[in-house]
Amino acid sequence: MSYEPTAVIRDEAARFATVLAEVDGATPVPSCPGWTAADLLWHLTEVHLFWSSVIASGATTDEQVQAIEEHPPVRPTTRSEVLSRRARATEDLLAALLSGPLDAPAWSWFPPDQSVGFTVRMQTHEATIHRVDAELTAGLPISPIRADVAAAGIDHVLDVMWNWVPTSAEKVPLGVVELRPTETQPRLVELYRWTGEAWGQPFKDQIGGRRAPDGVHPDAVIEGPAQQLDLLVWSRPAIVTGSGDGELLNAFDELIAFGIQ
Repeated sequence: MSYEPTAVIRDEAARFATVLAEVDGATPVPSCPGWTAADLLWHLTEVHLFWSSVIASGATTDEQVQAIEEHPPVRPTTRSEVLSRRARATEDLLAALLSGPLDAPAWSWFPPDQSVGFTVRMQTHEATIHRVDAELTAGLPISPIRADVAAAGIDHVLDVMWNWVPTSAEKVPLGVVELRPTETQPRLVELYRWTGEAWGQPFKDQIGGRRAPDGVHPDAVIEGPAQQLDLLVWSRPAIVTGSGDGELLNAFDELIAFGIQ
């Protein structure tokens, strides 16, 4: 990759905190329904605390992670305390992520990738997208996302965030959508409906998306700058242009509406 992920995490988390420091804690977060600005600030703080503990402790099993989760951090009562805790949590996370090779084993919630590298990538995009959430909450223009970071964010959604549907699910293909960033190569997404069980609950005709093989002819195209497509697949407000099969584009909208927080 052409960027340093830990530098992105540090910069995005700092911008996130700077923005939220000036926002009333009761302000709703438009891109995360049900959350307030105070909830958003504590969420990223808690995320950094959790993953720094996972990586620093060398946890590789569910049992080890459960032991960490049995002692959750206490949420401070004042914003200044949370902001201070956030700064320390981010530095602890970065120290843990930089303490060894990316391919070192480490627990993650994504079974195909149990490495430190997974957490590096996940936290790069989590910090970036939550910085966007902070700016939306404050009513500010969205600051730029580097095109290479945005392109990697699109890939992370395709390969990880949408890749939770159980292999046992019954899948009915709908068609292929091409995501066409202006600065880089297109990505092909196959949409499908699936029926099965996940997270302990049943799903019927649920919309899903997965990376389609290269060379497949798309039935619809969604294009725009990489930043806008990155925001789109992370279910954040985006300015893009769609063309082609209208029903398939509606199905893609349904996938986006399902959401990622």
